[in-house]
Amino acid sequence: MAITASVTRAFTYATGVEISAANLNELGEPTVTVATPIAVSNGGTGSANASAARTALGIGTIATQASNSVSLTGGTISGTIMTLPSYAVSGVPSASPAGQVIYVTDGNSGAATVAVSDGSNWKVVALGATVST
Repeated sequence: MAITASVTRAFTYATGVEISAANLNELGEPTVTVATPIAVSNGGTGSANASAARTALGIGTIATQASNSVSLTGGTISGTIMTLPSYAVSGVPSASPAGQVIYVTDGNSGAATVAVSDGSNWKVVALGATVST
């Protein structure tokens, strides 16, 4: 269903501005109100608000999260290489909350290591042998 509009030449007594396609903007920004949401099949979302529109279109809330503050709850991350935030021992962040994972360039007696927080301290993750073929 396409929405179309046409302008018929007329005169408005309240503003004294003649209404025509050429000078319609002299009246200010037009406002369009749709009483019934437009169906998805007609190019709309079938929804009355943004949250319902995302649901109707299959867009999860991650689509609206800032790229520097993404929160994942549940689900699986696969098929990608994760890069841990990297710190020197002198600059590691607070160990709270527990469960954080970081890469520490000099955190294992001067050697690089992965560390996991227990909520109070950063714990060295024992790294095994070098990956080889």
